[in-house]
Amino acid sequence: MNATISVSIRQCLMKKGLILLFAALLMLAACKKGNKEQRPVVFVWDRVVCEECRMALSDPHYSAQVIDPDGLPYYFDDIGCAILWLRRQPWRKKARTWVNDVNTKKWIDAEKANWTYGDPKTPMGYGFAATMAPVKHPMAYETVKKWMYIGKTLVR
Repeated sequence: MNATISVSIRQCLMKKGLILLFAALLMLAACKKGNKEQRPVVFVWDRVVCEECRMALSDPHYSAQVIDPDGLPYYFDDIGCAILWLRRQPWRKKARTWVNDVNTKKWIDAEKANWTYGDPKTPMGYGFAATMAPVKHPMAYETVKKWMYIGKTLVR
């Protein structure tokens, strides 16, 4: 009788293993097909960490996402972290960067945003904030990147 129970348990585990393997393969196939438009990805706040500084993403006013050429997202608590991290990636020129609008919390394209400098509430203290609303003396995203590269931030 023990042999019969052992065989039944083994068969049950094999079936469950095959089901899990099939589900994992389906998820992998879905990831390969998805997000070719490099759109921002929905995630759970306080459950995702920044690729650069490892802090949790908890403030929907200043976070960023970098979407790689394959559509995979990388998350950042501050645009400064995204810029520093992205600079080291070989595919950086094919990436798309999204940031939270500081006013609406909606995801906006970093290249199209109106950037401001001097916001003391940014998570890492770099001081850059993005919005689609008109601002006095907006900065271009290229300028934000250059300032990050040379260390011209509120923390330096």
